[in-house]
Order: sequence, then C-alpha cells, then structure tokens
Amino acid sequence: MTYAKKLTLSLFLAACFFGPTTAWARQDVVLPDLAPREVEITGDLTIVFPALRRQPLVGFNPPPIVPDIPKSRLPFAESYKQPSADLPPSPVVPPDPPEVSAIANRIPMNGMMRATIGKYLDRTLAAELALRYTLTSSALFNVEYHGTNGHEPFSGSSANSGFDYLKATMRLSTSVGPVVLSGAAGGFKRSYTLFGLNPVAGSQAVSNPIRDLNGGSITMGVSSKPGSKYDASLTIDGGLTTLDTEVYEPTVRVHPTTIRDESFLTTNGRFSVPIPDGFASLTVYGSTSGLDAGSFPGSTVQSGYSQAVVSYLYSKNLHVKAGLAVMGFRSDPQFASDRARSLSYLSPVLELSYTLSSSMRVFGGNQPTLESGHLRETYTAAPFLKDEPLLLPSLTSIDAHSGFEFLSEFVTAKIQAGYKDQPYLRYAFQSSTVQNGYNQGYAGLGYEAANMLYGKVDLGIMLSPGIQMGIDAEYRKAELTDLKVDIPYFSPFAVGGFASVSFLDGDGLAQVNFRHEGARPIDLTGLQKTRGITLFGIEGSYFLTPAYGLTAGIRNIGASPEFWQLYPLEATTLFVGAKYRW
Repeated sequence: MTYAKKLTLSLFLAACFFGPTTAWARQDVVLPDLAPREVEITGDLTIVFPALRRQPLVGFNPPPIVPDIPKSRLPFAESYKQPSADLPPSPVVPPDPPEVSAIANRIPMNGMMRATIGKYLDRTLAAELALRYTLTSSALFNVEYHGTNGHEPFSGSSANSGFDYLKATMRLSTSVGPVVLSGAAGGFKRSYTLFGLNPVAGSQAVSNPIRDLNGGSITMGVSSKPGSKYDASLTIDGGLTTLDTEVYEPTVRVHPTTIRDESFLTTNGRFSVPIPDGFASLTVYGSTSGLDAGSFPGSTVQSGYSQAVVSYLYSKNLHVKAGLAVMGFRSDPQFASDRARSLSYLSPVLELSYTLSSSMRVFGGNQPTLESGHLRETYTAAPFLKDEPLLLPSLTSIDAHSGFEFLSEFVTAKIQAGYKDQPYLRYAFQSSTVQNGYNQGYAGLGYEAANMLYGKVDLGIMLSPGIQMGIDAEYRKAELTDLKVDIPYFSPFAVGGFASVSFLDGDGLAQVNFRHEGARPIDLTGLQKTRGITLFGIEGSYFLTPAYGLTAGIRNIGASPEFWQLYPLEATTLFVGAKYRW
C-alpha cells in the first residue's frame, strides 16, 4: 500500500470513531524536550490514590426473625439444684497461716500498767498483759485494784466509806483444726463498809460493819473458726460466791446467820446454718444455782432461755429476722417462810431493718430477755442490800421498739423509742422493817410486774482520729403494774457524755466525762426521794518516753453524789499516777 492510500485510510477510521468534529485553527505543537540539559532532584515522592468509600451496612439487612414460641414450650427460668451440690465436702483443709512474728521462737509479750494515788488515800492499779498473742493462740492476763481509806460521810460519826476491790482474770485460746478452744479462770474480792446502817436504839449491833463479797469461776468454751460455713459455740461457766457481813459482836451471837454461799453453773450455746439469702440460728442459755448449806448447782434456782430465729434478706433494702423465744425459771424455797416459785413465757422475736441509703436505716421489732439473779451480779448492782434476799431472775417478755440510725465518716447517731412489759422485775427499795438490829441503811429486794415507756438517743462525733466526743440520753416512764407506783431507785432521766482529745502524735491525751441521773423514789410509797446526782471528772496523761508516762485527774468535781440513801460518795477527789507500757 502506497503512502497516500495509508493516509486516506487513517483519516477515514478517525472520522468513524470520533464522529463529526468542530473545525479549529492550526496550532504549532510543542513537544517536550526529551533530553533536558538541567535536572532538578527534590527527593520528594508523593503517591496519591483516589479516596475509597463503602456504603454503610446498617439498614440493608432484613429485620431479625422473632420466633413465635407457644406458652407451653417456654424455657425453664427458675433456680435449680446442680448435681454437684450433693458432692461430699472436700477433705482438703486449708493450712493455718504462719505466725506474724519477727522472731518465731520468742513468745511476744506486751502490756500496760497504770497506778494512781489521791485524796483519802485513794489508790488504783490496773494491768493488762498479753503473754502470747498470735493468729492461732493467745494468753491474756488482766488485774484491777481500787481502794480507799474513805471519808467521813456524817459529821460527828465514826463511820467512813473505805473499801477495797480486787479482780484478776486469765484467758487462754488456741485453734485446733476447724475449732477454737478457749478457757478462763478468775476471781474477785470486794470489801466495803456499810456506813449508812443506823442501829436500833438499845441494841448491841455493830456500828460501821464490814461486808465481804468474794468468789471465783472457771470457764471453758469451744467454737467454730471465724468464717466457717456453720457458726457454732458452746460455753460452760461454773463458780462459787460468798457473802459475809460482820453485823454482830461475837459476844452477842456466836454463830451469825449473815454468811451466804452460792454455787452456780451456766451454759451458753449458739448454732447457725446458712439458708438462701440468710441464715437460721438457735440460741440456748441455761443457769442453775444453789444457796447456803445445800449450795450445789440445781438445789435452789434454775432458769433458761432459748430462741430460734430465721434471718434473711427479703429485698435489696429490707432485712427480716423472725422467730420465737421461750424463757422461764423455777425456784425452791430459799428460807423457812419462803415458797416455791415458777414462771414461763413464750414471746415473739422480730427485727426489721430497712436501708434508706448507704448511711441511713430505720428499724423496729421485739426482743425478749432474761437476766439471772446470781449473788455476785445482784450485790454488784445494789451493794447495800440486806443479807439474805430472795434471788430470782428478771424477765422481759415484750421489748417492742423502733428507731433510726445514721452512720457516716464523722457522725454516728441512733434514736430509739419503745415499750417494755416485764412480768417479773427485780428492784431494790428502802426497807421500813428492822434488819438484824438496824432500822436504816439496809435495802430490800423485791419482784413485781412492771411496764415502761422509753426513748433514748446516742450520738458520737469523730472530728479526727484524735478528737472524739459522744453523748447519750434516756427518758423512762416506768411503774410497778400492781402497786401503781414508780420503780424505786430507778431514775426517770439519765444523760452522760465524754470528750477526748489526743495530741503530740498520740503521746498526750485529755478526757472529760460526765453523768447525771435525775431524782428517784426510794420506797414503795413513792413519797421519799433522793436528789439527782451529777458525776463530772477530768483526766489527762502524757508519755514522756515511748514506755513511761504520767497521769492526773479530778473526780466528782464540786459534788458529793448520793445514789443510795445514806451512802454518799466521796467529794472532789484529786489523783496523780504513772503509766508503763511495753
């Protein structure tokens, strides 16, 4: 093919491909220089790709299919018992943790001693010793002594208020496998003067007689370890108490009848098992005692209390505790003119607690109680009783109460009001009969049914770990149901409080405390009353070294309080002392 034919064919194909075109003027085409004389090298390389975008997938899928299941084939959604729950308990026992002691072979010993001396030759000594204290065993010893030569309560009289009190206790505990074994042994001796006794004119009764109350006890116990699935404990306590009052001259009566012996045996047991959202528990208390010549347990008074309750979380905020309590006592005649007595009660146990927030809750319920009337507890609460009173328990069948509690980092507060029905209440009263040659100064002991309305407030404030204070107040409207009189020696209003300040990194401590009880009747007529009492004291201490410190204080500032008629306490008493700790 010639050149002319080739050119004609190319033009024809271009016309067929592009179609008709617009005519344009001829331009000179400038071709790039394929061989430049100067080349610029920048070192930059940029590669640009076109942006890629994908369509969203949401909205393009078909809607999910909801199967239509008949009600007869709904899945089982309740709780069920897994087969593994019936497996026997694992024989593997977790090992006891090692003792936290820098020297394993050394028995750690630490403790604190405090001694003071003051006006009226008032003297105190207290010591607390930890002979051994580890995670698995402990041996603790405590001793306390308080004595005074006494003051002259009545002008022109030879009477004085001297007394001596000594108490010592040794406690042991050790872990053996899944249980904790414990034991304790202790004794006490209290000697004081009945300086308020007023002899009958013409009698040869001793003035200012001395009374001795002493005794001892041994306690054994076994309990489950803390954190065990089943919480159980059993404690047995037995001992002997003797009361002796020197109210007769040997020349007048060779064999005085003012010595009373009591042996006792008490048992406390508790067993608790977990249940869904709570636990079920059983509490049992039993006491038996014997007096005087036949003073062996079981010969005079037996009393008991048992309680079965279920405690569970009803809802997120409501905790419920409900059950029943059975209590009662039986007593043989305690002297010639006495008669046998017995009493038993069945009472509900209820406690409802509703949580309003993490720091507030309201509560209400009923809690019956029984208090044994052993010789030691009776004369500790009322030291100037006659020598041979009737010793029986006190029963509270109804203690219906409700209240509000607030707990925060700096403030704790509890307000409670309630009603008590006490079918058998033990109370002291000023006797109008002559006792062993004395017409005044001997208090009697009586038992009657009583009821009481009460309201109380407890408030605690902790501004910092070193600054704390608290106050408690209670108003009580109580009367003996059958006699329709106020309960003797029972103050209708009582208030107390304290303030404590620690300074100099804990080496210094200052404390203020007070207690006030309103005027109270002293006999069954309600006509005689003793005035209210106010106890106010200040005490401070400072450790000169990590081990040695000094202490000083004042008791009964500006007052000579008298709770029991004819038995005023010492007036303002200044004391100083020392402390030692290691």
